[in-house]
Amino acid sequence: MERNSETNKNINRKNSLAKRNRLLPDEIEKMSQMIYQRLTGMDEYELCGDILVYASFGSEVVTDKIIDHAILMNKNVYLPRVNGNDMDFYLIASRDELEEGSWHIPEPKPDACNLFNSNANALVIMPLVAFDRNGDRIGYGRGYYDRFLAKHLTGTKIGLAYSLQECEIESEDTDIKMDYVVTEKEIIETV
Repeated sequence: MERNSETNKNINRKNSLAKRNRLLPDEIEKMSQMIYQRLTGMDEYELCGDILVYASFGSEVVTDKIIDHAILMNKNVYLPRVNGNDMDFYLIASRDELEEGSWHIPEPKPDACNLFNSNANALVIMPLVAFDRNGDRIGYGRGYYDRFLAKHLTGTKIGLAYSLQECEIESEDTDIKMDYVVTEKEIIETV
């Protein structure tokens, strides 16, 4: 069953990335704007003090406005930096504190010293390759978010995706589910 589940994930990952990568830049911009508006209108976003968010790249849902808005709203904004097989989140005051990191993804500069420690009220915003309505997600397959969440299990977990990334996922016992998925069409509550 585990092998079947992994095969299912790999097929879904490949198909979803192909769909997402076919999006035109103006489609990505338009849908990302709608996702930004939905996310920033959520109580979970408005009430959080600490927000862990990714710096987008490629065809991912663009997070620049989310990062800038959260900083403007005086939230503590943390972005990930890959350290070997792990990922840690560092506090930033602006996107100027980012540089090209692992796999050409923007990351906080290595001298960032304010490392995130567990906070039950933090909001974690994750990129998705694929998702389902049960809160299961497929990432890029490196397990960074799974390992981070297993250690820190912070508050609310929200995935950002385009609606075309939805599929059926065979979950495993070790998978950590998301609480919400925000797409350009809707907010899906999975809990």
